[in-house]
Amino acid sequence: MVALSIDHLPASEEEIDFSDLERKFAIPEQEETLENVIFVDNLPLVEQEKEAKLISYIMKTLVKFGKVKENGIHLPKDDSTGKVMTKGYMFVEYETAEQAQTAIRGLNGWKFDKSHILLANRFMDVEKYSEVDDVYRAPPVEPYVEREHLRSWLADDGGRDQFAVYAGQDLAVYWNEPSLPAEMIHKRPNWTETHVQWSPLGSYMCTFHRQGLALWGGESWKKLMRFVHIGVRVADFSPSERYLVTWSSEPISIDAVNQYLGEGNEHQNPYSVDDEGHTTCVWDAYTGSLLRSFPAIKAEDGKAAKPSWSHFKWSPSERYLARMTPETSLAIYDVQTMGLVDKKAMKVPGIQDFAWCPHTIIDPRTKTAKPEMIAFWTPEEGNLPARVSLLSVPSKTLIRTKNLFNVFTCALHWHPQGQMLCVRVQRYTKSRKSQFTNLEIFRTNERDVPVDIIELKDSAVIFEWEPVSENHRFAIVHSDDPSPPPMNASRMATATVKTSVSFYAFERQGKLVQKEGFKLLKTLGGKNTTNLKWSPMGRHIVLATLRTISACPLEFCDVDFDQSAAAKSGDAGDAITMLEAREHYGVTDLDWDPTGRFVVSSASSWRHSMENGYVLWDFKGQQLNKASIDRFKQIVWRPRPRSLLTEEQKREVRKSLKEYSKEFDEQDERKIHAADAELMSHRRRLITEWMAWRERVESLLQTETEEALSNGYKLPAMSDNEDFVVDELVEEVIEEKEEILN
Repeated sequence: MVALSIDHLPASEEEIDFSDLERKFAIPEQEETLENVIFVDNLPLVEQEKEAKLISYIMKTLVKFGKVKENGIHLPKDDSTGKVMTKGYMFVEYETAEQAQTAIRGLNGWKFDKSHILLANRFMDVEKYSEVDDVYRAPPVEPYVEREHLRSWLADDGGRDQFAVYAGQDLAVYWNEPSLPAEMIHKRPNWTETHVQWSPLGSYMCTFHRQGLALWGGESWKKLMRFVHIGVRVADFSPSERYLVTWSSEPISIDAVNQYLGEGNEHQNPYSVDDEGHTTCVWDAYTGSLLRSFPAIKAEDGKAAKPSWSHFKWSPSERYLARMTPETSLAIYDVQTMGLVDKKAMKVPGIQDFAWCPHTIIDPRTKTAKPEMIAFWTPEEGNLPARVSLLSVPSKTLIRTKNLFNVFTCALHWHPQGQMLCVRVQRYTKSRKSQFTNLEIFRTNERDVPVDIIELKDSAVIFEWEPVSENHRFAIVHSDDPSPPPMNASRMATATVKTSVSFYAFERQGKLVQKEGFKLLKTLGGKNTTNLKWSPMGRHIVLATLRTISACPLEFCDVDFDQSAAAKSGDAGDAITMLEAREHYGVTDLDWDPTGRFVVSSASSWRHSMENGYVLWDFKGQQLNKASIDRFKQIVWRPRPRSLLTEEQKREVRKSLKEYSKEFDEQDERKIHAADAELMSHRRRLITEWMAWRERVESLLQTETEEALSNGYKLPAMSDNEDFVVDELVEEVIEEKEEILN
């Protein structure tokens, strides 16, 4: 503003310059926004006198999502009926738009009381929704896109199986070729970040990432579904792949998930405020929707208990999911509603472990399916004995209990067909200075569930049922010293433990058997066995020493090999025969393929860096293929779904097995010959290429020589009589003699 003087007065007020005053006293423009305001509907209608009480009650929930501004709650009222009543909705103003968005996720669908479920939206969306046309207009129909068949690999002409190999940063899927190198199907770098896992029936391959889990499948290996669960460590499918449980050591954070999803994708966040801080999630594998989340289990001191993946287990029908709180209770959830059966958990003081019966049992009298069963055990406490209990679900009635004394610990082993339950009981001697094992075997498919007892003189450290057998065979590894061997930093045993392997079978009462029960068939002593691996088809078993630095034997056994010797002696144990003893240096893992024809042993770089890779064996112990792979981590067979053949059809196939085997042998021969022919063709092509190159070089040399001679160049003279002498020295040791000189 120019300084005023008598000589320079403005003619009118409009000519006065107030710009400096306007700048000095300017009021900053405020950005008008209502993004921090939410609209909450479906509140109960209350009189004006109860308005303060309603606000006080709902405020306890509103402040969980952020700070509500002073006088930030407004409830519109209606006095048309003579009484001043609220209209059933309210406006809430938070300090920030982020807090408002969090409140919408938490309040939308929240059960205020039995008859009021709240609906929450952004205030800015109200106008948008009010402009929606009242006349329904159908959306355009999207063209149907046929989905790839998730079991297409089963249609392979050769009936081959697949396996996944994770090495370095690469994950690849292969066809298994017994007589040839494995054929790669698909490979990607950084396909997974921690490990790879197949679903139980082989429909999906699971890859684990920082932000969650992804499912892949079909012929083109497209991503089929993803589950956002930050820091996911492990996953467990239900038996028929309908549902999925995931666990992470990191509590769920809605803000962290939004950050991973990116701006504008917050609507893809599956979590609500009720999921904050939880660690375990249950998902629908078909739709990818979150069914429920669970917090970490608390110990007695209130802190998070040591994580154990065995706390959640599926029933064979997928209808129930059970969760154990150690020492406290057993909760059984109906998966359809994710609510507790009978709306409460079972109080089981001291509960240590539980296991579902893995198969539906048919009642032999009524020919109908029995209710599902779950087994659990509790330790001794004071004068109360330890107890093993069988529970019927969903009625929660006890079918059978068994009291046990002087118990150190128990392990539950269900037979795959659900007809037997073995409880491996580790007991103290009377002096309590040493331990021994009892096997308490419940015959769950019989009336009143009788129990057979096998008392061992030493401790059983491994128990494995034969998957398929008519006489319920099983094998155990037992030792005088049940304590585990010393381990190095990579969890590899630095010493071996002397063990024995024993085989048992159930004998029915008959002419030659006066008392039915389990009988010892055979004991193989002087072993270092740490693991037993039965073939999925039964009969064949591998006795393996895994993750041990000083020993690595693999012993292949056939429990039905010498039937003539068993028939002659009357002892079924004489049929058990060692087929082959092999070694795989540094072996860490061993797995059968789904058909029971092949075994793969592997040495993972997760345990050590010596000769990493895998070896493929047949069921007789003959080596078929060997692959040494740098930074090899994991090899996993792709499971097969259950067979569609009836038992009668399977018997017919077994009768014609010799005819089929001839065809299979011919196919294998053709494959080998085709591979040999391809190799010879490749070699011929290389020789032809080399000969063509040599002819070109010789022709070029001849041309250049002729040009050089025409320009006066003289070739060096060679004497026809020049001799060449070649000296060759050969040393041969005839005899070695040592003398001691005084």
